[in-house]
Amino acid sequence: MIRTAALALLFGSSLLAAEFRTGQAARAVLGQASFNAHEAGVSAIALVVAGDRLYAADTAQHTFTFDLSALGAASDDRASEQGNGCAACIATPIAQSAHAVMPGVAAVSTWGKTVAVADAQHHRVLIWRDATAPRLDRGPDVILGSNAEATTGANTLLDPVSVALDGRHLFVGDSALHRILVWNTLPASDDQPADEVLGQQDFVSAAAAETPAADTVGIPAAMASNGTDLFVADAAANRVLVFSPGDAPLAREQVANAASLRPGPLAPGTLLSISAKGLSNESAAVDGESDEALPRELKGVEVILDGVALPVVSVSPEEIEALVPPELTARSAASLYLRIEQDGTVRTTAALALKMVPANPAVFASGGSEPRPGLLLHGAQSAPVTSEYPAHPGEVLTVWATGLGAVLEGGLVAAPLTAQIDGENVSVLSARQAEHAAGVYEVRIILPAGMRSRNEPRLAIAQNGLISNTVTFPVTSR
Repeated sequence: MIRTAALALLFGSSLLAAEFRTGQAARAVLGQASFNAHEAGVSAIALVVAGDRLYAADTAQHTFTFDLSALGAASDDRASEQGNGCAACIATPIAQSAHAVMPGVAAVSTWGKTVAVADAQHHRVLIWRDATAPRLDRGPDVILGSNAEATTGANTLLDPVSVALDGRHLFVGDSALHRILVWNTLPASDDQPADEVLGQQDFVSAAAAETPAADTVGIPAAMASNGTDLFVADAAANRVLVFSPGDAPLAREQVANAASLRPGPLAPGTLLSISAKGLSNESAAVDGESDEALPRELKGVEVILDGVALPVVSVSPEEIEALVPPELTARSAASLYLRIEQDGTVRTTAALALKMVPANPAVFASGGSEPRPGLLLHGAQSAPVTSEYPAHPGEVLTVWATGLGAVLEGGLVAAPLTAQIDGENVSVLSARQAEHAAGVYEVRIILPAGMRSRNEPRLAIAQNGLISNTVTFPVTSR
């Protein structure tokens, strides 16, 4: 049984309340078919949430209605969600209507007795903590953003165009800095620094992203909250992003290729490794020889990519291994988070933005420092290549790899692949999916006939303009 104490190692003090995290990704997008798309869509300047409906109004006098029940909550079980599309992306609203007047002003937000106003002209936000109090005629209780000329930081406001309240947090959208500042509690003093920032990776970054992603915000023209999720109208990318708080952060370095052990772009057909403490107090792994489909949940753990639970290969107290299916193509940006259920309690991590590429090869290797010994097989005997049983010139070797992308009928890799040993090209005979091994490809290469004995020649494969990690193996000409 997975115990609360084990999960506490991962979630720590955040068990008390989920929070928004600096640099986190949105978990869903409305108005586009993917996180990287920015087709003509919903360029909203006002948002309203009412029940399970989101209403978005634009300057062209249209109001779009989205069904939020189709997205559900971050804590929802996604194990039954399957498919190659983006279940967290709703490109088409359920209704569209014309309106005769301009929509409401995004620069004003209320929650209970609290009123927040974004004064973009004077680079500030005004807050009345209790708008019914007698002292209202004496001005706001708190003014944020008097340091507009200072170095960009946690209390800098240049062009605050939108605000939102959810009963606990204050959100301020700044179009000049392409970000959203988040106060975890209502500010109590002037120029109080924000606690978190969305749209940028830190408080000092201010550049606009070249292409939309799950963790970028071009122009936060309007915002709204349902008390849990934050909805952000990104006018620059014609979309509405849905940010959800998480019980724990998920950092880029925690999500890596299981073969190269490196973070970075993920490709279809990648076996990925997620490093995190306290996921489970026991280990479980799928039978590699089984013909049954991989489960989408293992020991209460789900790895959710764009709203779809990925096939899970193994779970341990230190690591999760999951598969990005080879058919999961047609996107260059994605959002990933973990959902963990134990003893009837569900916890989630904050979403992490991922860059996706058609192929990003990596070669499996044993432990040790880089470059590590490769897990290679002799072609004829299918025996491991070792120092006691080294490879020979002219021999065919099998290289185990992952991340080689989409496959054709019969399991052959679709994208061309090359291989090099010590910088010199060697022939690749074939590259195909391995049987009964999720996320594993077998690449067959032939060593040059004139190759001399070497203790540790270095092998790498390349595909899609990306080069794998380097592995070593022994060769003898005797």
